[in-house]
Amino acid sequence: MNAADIYKAYHNLWRIEESFRIMKSYLDARPVYLQKQETITGHFLICYLSVTLLRLLQFKVLGDKYSSEEIMNFAHSFDVTRISDRNYINIARKSEFITKLSEMTGLPIDNLHLKESDIKSIQNYRFKTKHQNNSKTAKK
Repeated sequence: MNAADIYKAYHNLWRIEESFRIMKSYLDARPVYLQKQETITGHFLICYLSVTLLRLLQFKVLGDKYSSEEIMNFAHSFDVTRISDRNYINIARKSEFITKLSEMTGLPIDNLHLKESDIKSIQNYRFKTKHQNNSKTAKK
């Protein structure tokens, strides 16, 4: 490793520390009141996979434009309530992150009133990585 690589690795240590903080605070990884080794291992595996998915979303899909705190706050607070057979109300608190994510994806996640078709489009949405977006642009 050259000096620049060592510096870069050292400089990014805070991301590792943040990942542990996410597990402890947002994913309730501690305290663990489990007794069997298999359930303890399973619990921490789920926490680790959750952080991995969060980081993939944060870096590969959203281009490191949003903090893990913003993403986790969105994941915890986004909620809709059914008011009739095909109508829903978005009860999530409006935020800058929700507005920007809605603009980026074209999803109606910042609308107050949602129809069943809106809910289905949100559930079926597939994020594209920056790499996928660039390859589509190059093909055109």
